[in-house]
Amino acid sequence: MENTKERFERPGQPELPVDYFLVAAHFEEWYVSREMAQAIEASLNQTPAPQWIMFVDLTGARVRVRTRLIEYIYQCTAEQRALARAFHRARRAERKAEPDWDGDE
Repeated sequence: MENTKERFERPGQPELPVDYFLVAAHFEEWYVSREMAQAIEASLNQTPAPQWIMFVDLTGARVRVRTRLIEYIYQCTAEQRALARAFHRARRAERKAEPDWDGDE
């Protein structure tokens, strides 16, 4: 059985995007390109906003969702993910360095 890394490294496989946007809606989320996120934002900014928004996610799936269910659109770049990992590592190290105040009892 091939592992995930081998599957994604096979010739002819589509290249995975490094930067993407996350569209979060009630009970679901989709990963989209920058261009698609901009189109979704433009639709959300219309007055009045449309009842439905249609877009294509990074897997090629066509999505149609009620506008009122979209909670947020989140940018996610490789640099942002690396900074977030570094931030969380620093917080963990900081917590480990703190004295255990409960251990004195």
